[in-house]
Amino acid sequence: MKRCLIPVLAGLWLILGMSGCQKAPINSDIEGQWILKQFTIRETDETVTCERLYYSITRMVTEVAEKQGPNGYGAYIGRTEYRNNETQLVVKDFKVRQSTGDSGENAPVEKLRPFGIDNQAETVFDVVHCNGKTMTLESDYARLELEKF
Repeated sequence: MKRCLIPVLAGLWLILGMSGCQKAPINSDIEGQWILKQFTIRETDETVTCERLYYSITRMVTEVAEKQGPNGYGAYIGRTEYRNNETQLVVKDFKVRQSTGDSGENAPVEKLRPFGIDNQAETVFDVVHCNGKTMTLESDYARLELEKF
C-alpha cells in the first residue's frame, strides 16, 4: 500500500507545484491588450490612423493583429523583452500567427508596417509614456499611440 501511495503523493505535489508557478507580468502598465490608435512615420512625418489594430503584450510574447478589420492585415506573433530598466520594449522574431501558435514562417516586413513595425527581426521601442491606460512607443521607424482596453 505504501508503494502505491508514494507515487500518487509525488504526482499531486508536482501538479500543485506547477499550478502555482504562473509568470507574473514584468511591467503591468505595459503588458496587456492595446488598441493601436495611430502612428507617425518618423522619416516622413506622415500620421497613419489605424482601424481595429491590436497589440497583445505579455512578458514573453507580443501579438499584433487586425481583428475583424477591413484590410486583411493578418496576425503575427513575436518575442518580447525589456531593456534599460524597462524603459525600452523590444519585439522581435515575428512569425505568421496560426490558431495554435506561430507557423514558423517569418512575418513579411510589409505586413508588419501597418502596425508601426519596420523590422521582422527586432524593433526597439522607447517607452515615451505609459500610465497603464495610454502608451506612446517610439522606434527608429515610428511613434505609436496606443490605448488599453
